[in-house]
Amino acid sequence: MDLNEKIFVSEEDNIKELREKNKDGLTFVVGDTHGEQKTLEALMEKIKFDPMRDKVFLLGDYNEGGDVAALLSFISKYYSADYEKAGFHLIRGNHERELGPLYPLENLPDIIVLKRDALTFFLVHAGMVFEAFRLINDDMEKTPNKKVFAYKLDDLCTERGTRAPLRQITWSSRGLYSRTSDNRVWPSEDDLRAKNACIIHAHSPYCFFKNKDVFTYGEKSLFFSKQHMFFCEELRSFNIDSNIKGRYINGETYRGLSCICLEALCETAKEGLTREAVRAGKNFVFSAEYIPNDYEKHDGNITALLSASPAMNLITMDYNGEIILK
Repeated sequence: MDLNEKIFVSEEDNIKELREKNKDGLTFVVGDTHGEQKTLEALMEKIKFDPMRDKVFLLGDYNEGGDVAALLSFISKYYSADYEKAGFHLIRGNHERELGPLYPLENLPDIIVLKRDALTFFLVHAGMVFEAFRLINDDMEKTPNKKVFAYKLDDLCTERGTRAPLRQITWSSRGLYSRTSDNRVWPSEDDLRAKNACIIHAHSPYCFFKNKDVFTYGEKSLFFSKQHMFFCEELRSFNIDSNIKGRYINGETYRGLSCICLEALCETAKEGLTREAVRAGKNFVFSAEYIPNDYEKHDGNITALLSASPAMNLITMDYNGEIILK
């Protein structure tokens, strides 16, 4: 593997330019936060977050690590159950579904889909499965003018320790381009391209990094050196999980948070999602270095999250084991 062919150096000084071009606000997607309130605050400062105009989608795993109550208290201040409005919008991760979470957040969706002119973004915690991908695309065709869709996964489809058909959406150990996982087929490159789809996910299990100096994830990884952990596979699936607790870079451990700006990525996509277009285009990844929590007192009010009832459809199984939508 020639890493020099895979590393992109991208400066992060174009946020002012993006804001001047997008007066109505920007849309960002953030990976696992794991209780890291201060680091998330630093990332919001980096992108000059405007709570009156910007939408920030967080991809789950708020539990496990850091100060979870402080993180959720901060998120709750900006949370909106209406996906069309500015603020923070959340999906659940595997640490909300299992492993004894303090806050399971069972009222939140597992998948959010954003339709843009350039791309349709599937926002998930860990990955996508073809059965769900097909079902969601069929559902979206019923309301072609609708721009945002959200889905909750029935526990029957994701339960740990079973051959649950959609488990790899919430817990994936191989990534989209493993092609198969527990005998379930992932969307292929052709599937994604045919629907003009781009999948943004988080969830990088620590086992990938243990005793490794070079990160590998399948055979199609693409690294951004400035952002430390950001990479993508054939530019149709992006892993934005930076908060991995243990990856070595030049002998040093990196922890932090990264986000993708969808408006900037859409601008690049107009020229096609290719390595050449990314090299020639503007930066669309922003990162903040890890900042330890100071465990200062916070109001602890997460009522907005616990009482939220965002719109979403249920994906479940029928008596024959077929994936269906309710």
